[in-house]
Amino acid sequence: MVWIYFVVFALVLVGVFLVRPRVSKQYTGDFQGIKIEAILGPIITLTVFLGAIVIAQSTQTFQRANQQSNAEAGAVQQMYKNAAMLPDGRGEVIQAASVCYARAVVAFDWPAMRALKTAPQVDLWEQAFDKEIPKVFDSGSPVVSQLVGLNRLQTEARNAREYDAAPHLPLLTLILMIGAVLCVVLAVSSFAVPDMSRRVLIPLAMIFALLLGSTVFLVEQLEEPFTGILRVSSESMQKTATEIGTEYKVQYPQSALPCDSRGAENN
Repeated sequence: MVWIYFVVFALVLVGVFLVRPRVSKQYTGDFQGIKIEAILGPIITLTVFLGAIVIAQSTQTFQRANQQSNAEAGAVQQMYKNAAMLPDGRGEVIQAASVCYARAVVAFDWPAMRALKTAPQVDLWEQAFDKEIPKVFDSGSPVVSQLVGLNRLQTEARNAREYDAAPHLPLLTLILMIGAVLCVVLAVSSFAVPDMSRRVLIPLAMIFALLLGSTVFLVEQLEEPFTGILRVSSESMQKTATEIGTEYKVQYPQSALPCDSRGAENN
């Protein structure tokens, strides 16, 4: 939505050079146009509120998205460790799926979220959890219930992550917001007092347009925390994939993972 900057700046020039000279001739009575304090007042007020709202919103959005990513990575890592406690090496398949899942999330799920899609490579290993965990129910190990809980936590965290990747602001709300911004910028540029110098009016109107345009731009960016300015990285899952991948090689030196280094299934 970078185009919003070009539009609001263009409206300033349209208002100052095209509309203002024509409407100023129609001023009658006590109305003399928008005075300079009427322009400075909204700029100062908007700056204060914009800073507070953006900081609060960005922190909340980033923290929520980051917590979901960390929770998913932690659940996968603990699933791997708990599966290692199953007797007779019955957890090896679950451990291998955990490593492949973590790798696939980093390599495929993060890029897929930018297109608001899910990665089939990750779905494959998630289905492997659903298939393999029930097979160890008869092991009698107390960690089985923990595996079930961790699998549910991993699934919920992934679903929440993918849900937050998509924007949820209603389209009509966004259209009204953009329309209001454009109207305000054009009005401020057009109805300034006739004797206000263009050297003063243009910089002030540009600042006002920049703030309003930034508001719309940041709203759009914050709606997509995995692709916007406050992008949540896959660092936590990358760390998990590296750690449990190394542990798997040490624990099962003779076994090969059913996936490659990116988490794609071996043919």
